[in-house]
Amino acid sequence: MTNNASDTVVLVLMKTEEADATVAVIQRGQPSISVRDHGTYWQLTAEGEILIDLNRVSEELGRELSLSQWLVSMSSYVGRVETDETSFRLTSKMADLEPEAPC
Repeated sequence: MTNNASDTVVLVLMKTEEADATVAVIQRGQPSISVRDHGTYWQLTAEGEILIDLNRVSEELGRELSLSQWLVSMSSYVGRVETDETSFRLTSKMADLEPEAPC
């Protein structure tokens, strides 16, 4: 059996006001991320990482948006998730297994 590791990450968002604001922020700030409109959902695909800055999404919406509120729109993903209060990071890295780069 062959293991074909990939750096591709995928985020699927149901079409909501929050998801539309997320896509707008991504398209302006991270143009290397592929955004596909599938009618009822958005599919975001990237190599290595997708970073959602909830502060920027909140600004786009014109109101506060917590991580738990944003997660309601997320329907699926491929990759590893790291979160904090103001961001959602989807990465291909295995943080527990890969050494951090020296500063």
